[in-house]
Amino acid sequence: MIRKNENMRHKLLGFLTIAAHLSFPLHSDEGQTLTFETAAPEKDELGISVNFEDVSILEFLRFVSKIAGVNFIYDEKLLNFNISLVTGKPTNPENILKIMIELLEQQGIKTEERGDYFVVERMEDWELTDWKAMKRAKYQSMRGETRLVNHEAGPQSLLPIHKLQKRRGEFQIYKLRYHQGGEIQETIKRVAADLKQYDEGSPSLLRAISSMQWVQSTNSLVFTGPQDGTEELTDLIQSLDVPQKQIFIEVLVIETDVKNLLDFGLEWGGGGKYRDKFGYGTGNFPATPGQSPFAKTLQSIDASNPPTGTNQFPIGRGFDLGVIGDVILHKGATYFSLGSLVSALEADGNSTIILNQKIITQDNKLSHIFVGDNLPFTGSVVTNTGNNTVQNANIEYRDVGVTLNITPLMGDTEVITLDITQEITEAIDQFADTNGIRTTKTDMQTQAHVPDKSFLVLSGMVRNTKKHRQSGIPCLGGLPLIGAAFSKNKTEEEKRNVIVFVRPQIIHNIDDYNTVTVYQENQFRKQAGDQEFFQRGLDMVKQEGNPYGTHRGEQGNLPRITAERGDKS
Repeated sequence: MIRKNENMRHKLLGFLTIAAHLSFPLHSDEGQTLTFETAAPEKDELGISVNFEDVSILEFLRFVSKIAGVNFIYDEKLLNFNISLVTGKPTNPENILKIMIELLEQQGIKTEERGDYFVVERMEDWELTDWKAMKRAKYQSMRGETRLVNHEAGPQSLLPIHKLQKRRGEFQIYKLRYHQGGEIQETIKRVAADLKQYDEGSPSLLRAISSMQWVQSTNSLVFTGPQDGTEELTDLIQSLDVPQKQIFIEVLVIETDVKNLLDFGLEWGGGGKYRDKFGYGTGNFPATPGQSPFAKTLQSIDASNPPTGTNQFPIGRGFDLGVIGDVILHKGATYFSLGSLVSALEADGNSTIILNQKIITQDNKLSHIFVGDNLPFTGSVVTNTGNNTVQNANIEYRDVGVTLNITPLMGDTEVITLDITQEITEAIDQFADTNGIRTTKTDMQTQAHVPDKSFLVLSGMVRNTKKHRQSGIPCLGGLPLIGAAFSKNKTEEEKRNVIVFVRPQIIHNIDDYNTVTVYQENQFRKQAGDQEFFQRGLDMVKQEGNPYGTHRGEQGNLPRITAERGDKS
């Protein structure tokens, strides 16, 4: 009878204690009150069910401090991220404390116990390195890891495929490495909803899936439930969180300009003045946006600046023939100037490289490339009328240049499916006073199967432009035969062709990465003017990225990359 009364007293005391802790509301950053339930204690143990969604880690720490009865010393600047936590089954405060410590360690924050309080502070670099090494050793001892093995390079070239966080109490935290947790969580829960609808699937697995939450700050999945359900869910997540194949893609876009320009005609002009009473002038010059060089030279001839020879004659490209003269009358006060220019010019264009990109992308991931300008223009204009008229104009921006989108798709073979979309826009002259930007547009979209390390050539985007300009004296310029002496003709014909070269290469292992890196470094080294300066800069980048002088994860087995500078003592 005495033992029963003592047990009832312990249970009642425990219930009052947890009720006192829960009498204080817990608030999130948005000001919403967070609540949690208490389950009936089993075997003199207090059970707590937690349901937190997007809660500040600082508020979660205060909550753990209350229910676990521990004190913390911390810097609020470190605790600036949010978490979500759901317990599908009641647990004790000690397990929740361990979960919080695990979440902090994933952020590089350690929790050190000192007497009757915990100190929360940032890990040093060596502490973080040791912690990762310790975790990796524990995970490998608890579960086997699937790895990519380069048989030629030996066991040092192993690449870890997944990392399973250590089980904490009744929770499991799976640290994702290759995909965003939101996408995996949404997919699994959608499948679980269909299984529930048709009364299929393991109840333990469905319970674990319903409790699963994604911690965005650490890209981890937290879930709880029966052991068989959590193990099935762990295997399912592990099968989804695998690295995708990667492809190295080289893109070369060439624009060939076949441009023929024929400029033939007669430019002449004359002008003068008579006894300072009146001035006169006439001439025939081409209709160009700016003033003709010949016209500028002709206008500079006067009594104080007589013709001096070829330094005043505008020599251009092609064939030019011209005469500049000046007749001075009445002691220089009256003058007359005359000039003429016959020109014939033919010019050809050539090829230019407008895009040469080298990228590494993942299977079924879009790669977007843009090279060009972001041009501003006046968009909508709003006018408010009243006592004072106010006009507001919105400035908008438009990308003008070369846009290339590539999405590679891979199967089990060495053939890559490329989904390519290309668009070339170019701004043209504004002849009308209108809002916006006048542009020309050339686009292409295709899908093709390309073997590994093979070239795909896309061509045929041709645009023809032909312009003809004529200027001359009315009536006289249109006369047959002699009309050429009173007119100026200019014909411009342009043909533009865009050719796209694409070369994909599958990256299978570290050796492929090393081969691509060495080849690209040699290519850029040949293009550099000062190869020694280029090599010094490259060595500085490698030393900053890895102070030990080797690639991370390779443990020094790959060969060092050195410049070929010749024999120097």
